Amino acid sequence: MATVSAEPAWLPYFQLFRLPNLFTAWADILAGYLAVSQFSSETASLTPWPVFLCLIAASSLIYSAGMALNDYYDLEQDRRERPQRPLPSGRISPRLAAWLGYQFLLIGVVLASVAGYLYSDLAAIPWRGGAVAAALVASVLLYDAGLKATVFGAVAMGSCRFFNLLLGMSLAGSLAGDARFSLVGYDMGQLAYAGGIGVYIAGVTWFARTEAKESARPMLIFGFVVLIIGLGLFVASPLLGSSIIRLRSMQTFGWCGLMTLLAVSIIRRCVIAIADPSPSNVQVAVKQALLSLITLNAGLVLAVCGAFWAVIVALLIVPMLLLGRWVYST
Repeated sequence: MATVSAEPAWLPYFQLFRLPNLFTAWADILAGYLAVSQFSSETASLTPWPVFLCLIAASSLIYSAGMALNDYYDLEQDRRERPQRPLPSGRISPRLAAWLGYQFLLIGVVLASVAGYLYSDLAAIPWRGGAVAAALVASVLLYDAGLKATVFGAVAMGSCRFFNLLLGMSLAGSLAGDARFSLVGYDMGQLAYAGGIGVYIAGVTWFARTEAKESARPMLIFGFVVLIIGLGLFVASPLLGSSIIRLRSMQTFGWCGLMTLLAVSIIRRCVIAIADPSPSNVQVAVKQALLSLITLNAGLVLAVCGAFWAVIVALLIVPMLLLGRWVYST
């Protein structure tokens, strides 16, 4: 008589934290950190390593906490619609999920705060990392505990990605003296880069709003339009005269051509889902959009920092795809 193999003990936690998606958060931090290191030292690098590791650990913890608390606050809905997930199935205690989530948020802010003071001569604004991490935590909690079911839910989710990108760039040196505009030390190019990805994710969130059941076509179209606006802002970011986010390894034509190629797969999947808004089509489109966060960041790194570091960022797709065979990402 055949026996059913026991589920690995780690699998429910990987599912709770949506581990495949964590690599998109890493791509944000990598791309942002590399861009500002290139500006500071004329060559991109991940040094000082302790600072980089603090930022990527902070981002990882806050992202994982957001996923755990998302399921904690969605417990009753998941019992009806997704009973196989870790919390409604009883494989992880809801109380434990909440405890882990809030502990991760706290530790994430502490790590980001510490990072700014590890090398006091590195960051122009040492406290900025902690402040951005706190804003990221606020966005996570607003989304998970209150705004998710409202029209502002997509805005809160986009804010999470916006602040995560700013976290990667938070410990840069001083801007050039001729910067035409800055906000808390971020110039227009940096804000457009983070803002473009934030708007993109807001569109993806709206697109995925009812992914577990048949989606309304007008809602999908609205999410798709917002997504495209975000992509446009992202493409414009290195063309706005930024002293940090600017083209160094390719010309404007090449950058726009590359971004067009990367956008094709996203647009194709979204159009298929709009034409046939079944749960499977919508979920595939959302998964493709999330996967593309890595390729978009890799494309920016290619234009700003060169091919070597772009390959490093792009390779994050490999663990995301491998883990995605066992762990859902939506």
